[in-house]
Order: sequence, then C-alpha cells, then structure tokens
Amino acid sequence: MSSAEKDRAYLEAGIPQLEDYLLSDELYWPITARGYDLPRLTVGGTLLAKARLVARGERIEALVAQLNAVRSKWRVAWEKKAGREVQSRFGLWSNYLTDYRQNPEGHADAYPHEVHNRVMLKLLLAELRAASSEQEALIQLDSVLRASFSPGNFIWETDLQSEFPREAYWFLYGKLRS
Repeated sequence: MSSAEKDRAYLEAGIPQLEDYLLSDELYWPITARGYDLPRLTVGGTLLAKARLVARGERIEALVAQLNAVRSKWRVAWEKKAGREVQSRFGLWSNYLTDYRQNPEGHADAYPHEVHNRVMLKLLLAELRAASSEQEALIQLDSVLRASFSPGNFIWETDLQSEFPREAYWFLYGKLRS
C-alpha cells in the first residue's frame, strides 16, 4: 500500500468514526480498513493525512467536507482532544530530543520519522483557539533543535513539499548532526 493509499484509507475509515472518537475518553482510537493495520485515529493524524493527500493533488473534497462537518459540530470536543494530543505529542517529541542529545550517533538517523510529531504539533496548535503551555515550551525545544540542526533538502517524499513550505516547516528541511 502506497503512502497516499494509506492516508486515504486512514481518512475513509477514520472520518466515519470521528464523532464517536471525539466523544470518547480515548486519545488513540484503533481503526482498520480493508484488512490493513492503520495508525490509530487522532486529530493530528487526521490533519496530517489530509495535508499529505492535498499535497499529492488527491481528490478528497468529500472527505474534507465530512471532516469539516464533524469538526464544526463538535468543535469543543475537537479542541479538547487536540489539546490532549498536543500534550502527548509534545512529550514524545521532547523525549526524542532528549535521547538525541544524550546519544546523537544513536538517534540522528531516526529524525525523518520522529519529526512527524513536530509536524503534528504545528498542525494541532493551529486548531486551538487558546494558547497552550506547550506552545511556549515548544519554542525552547525548537532552539535546542536548531543548535544541532543542519539545514538542507526536504526530508520527506518530495511530492509533499507543497503543503509543508520551508518558512513554516523549517524542521523538515535538513537533518540532525550525528
């Protein structure tokens, strides 16, 4: 299954369950589609899958309309879930950077995968109307990241670059020094 097919399957399976997910206590909601094991449903995962499909020029207007309808109807639940996910993703990202600082050689190669948590933090924070404590802490983590960051080319698949411009997603344009 290609990345685009996986993102589409994720949205097609997840959006119909989004209302139940938002009203539940679960932060990571299990979903399956067509027998494929998919990442657990989250607000951040939904936003990331949507952004990647848009970057690839996929026709997902109906899925986006469904997503926007649920987000509008359950805005408070959406923001509450996004806020909880910010806390979770912030912890994961912070832990990765701590591990990297303790052992750069052992963790630098994982950066292209681990940076998805930083991308999701950016997407999730845009969904919150009120500032979160993680926003200020993220500025400090970004300064730690910049101290070990070597700017360079876009590190994800090149067809995603249009939705993740260098100005906003600078951390996708380079790597950590090992």
